[in-house]
Amino acid sequence: LLLILVIPGFIYLFISKAENNFMTLSFVGPKEHVIPDFSFVNQNNEIITNDDYRGNIYVANFFFTTCPTICPIMTYNMKSLYDDFSNSKEVQFVSITVDPNNDNIEVLKNYAKINGITDERWQLLTSDLGNIKSLKREGFMLFADELPQGHAIKFILIDDDQNIRKYFDGTDEASLTILKKDISNLVRELKRYEKRT
Repeated sequence: LLLILVIPGFIYLFISKAENNFMTLSFVGPKEHVIPDFSFVNQNNEIITNDDYRGNIYVANFFFTTCPTICPIMTYNMKSLYDDFSNSKEVQFVSITVDPNNDNIEVLKNYAKINGITDERWQLLTSDLGNIKSLKREGFMLFADELPQGHAIKFILIDDDQNIRKYFDGTDEASLTILKKDISNLVRELKRYEKRT
């Protein structure tokens, strides 16, 4: 009889802890650090700013279209995420070129077509090199010298308040598995917040 009374309590505690696990995702740097204002151009020659991402979760990375080694792997993995979250409009993807002299609008549009980018959830962005370096260094807190080769292999998870929540190895399957779980947790967090407001 005692077991019958105690076991449901343990089950409830276990489920409650599991449901609230999404709240444990930490922040990178001080919580007050947010991605600064930017205004870049996408593959469709449209102006994209960080206002377009407020209230959404997004994964960002830096790349260049002629990169022969890690960029194709990162793009393949980003496409996998893009497909996995195709039914989650609040999950967005941003790839920023670090070779703007080569990666013009036409090149980015072709790259988008080749890689199956079919809607506005995944933007390929460009600007002048100075703006890209500044955003990379001050905004995403990543090394911004020796571009385009030294562009980093990180996927950066950004929450709906423009906070950096975590970095991931964009070439590693195990890292991507964790990223998928963390995206799902942030989506749950966002939806719970929306229900309360």
